[in-house]
Amino acid sequence: MHQLLLGETHRAQREGKLAEAAHLKAIELEPRLAGPYLRLGGLYAASGQFDDALAKVAEALKGNPNNAGALRLGGTIHEWRGAIPKAREFYEKVLALNPRFAPAANNLAWILSEHGSDKDNALTLAQTAKEQAPEDPHVTDTLGWIFYRRGVHQRALALLKDSAAKLPCNTMVQYHLGMVSAQLGDKEAARQALSIVAAATTPFPGQDEAKKALAAGSGLAIQHPRRTVLLLAA
Repeated sequence: MHQLLLGETHRAQREGKLAEAAHLKAIELEPRLAGPYLRLGGLYAASGQFDDALAKVAEALKGNPNNAGALRLGGTIHEWRGAIPKAREFYEKVLALNPRFAPAANNLAWILSEHGSDKDNALTLAQTAKEQAPEDPHVTDTLGWIFYRRGVHQRALALLKDSAAKLPCNTMVQYHLGMVSAQLGDKEAARQALSIVAAATTPFPGQDEAKKALAAGSGLAIQHPRRTVLLLAA
């Protein structure tokens, strides 16, 4: 337990190598505990070492195939690497164990909305996640974007404004707010949000669409953002 806590302290201080060493030591001392495997999996995934991350998830699942945290992490890793069918499989396993597990419900809702054909189930899952984690801005963003996709723009706007207020530097959230604002004719709000997306230095899937929306809107001129933005996972 001491090594696990030490690893978390190093991770919080962005000391990746020290965090890795502490978690490896924790595994050496107590190989049956799932926690160190999952912390290592998260560390490896964050640095793009997806194969290593999935190996740690697999080790955690050896001890308990129904470990919801390990299954959820496995789904997230597959989603980050673009293996959408595998990500969906992992999230569905989590929800089979616990249908109200908010992180898995939120992430599966996103996948079904963006990559699947079951739009109604996407909405149901997003609403479930919102019920379980009402203050989570990532969950709020997912539900807002799904409403936008369904043409329910006023409800989408309220949710996306709330999410953007809590995540002002999240490129994806700003993109979503900008698009719904443009749809509703609020040119200034759209310009502010979409300018952040258009000028982001990290490539973003919606960046070209944001630039087109800016160019298409009368008076929506691209301006330099006032702050650095990061591309974060949903």
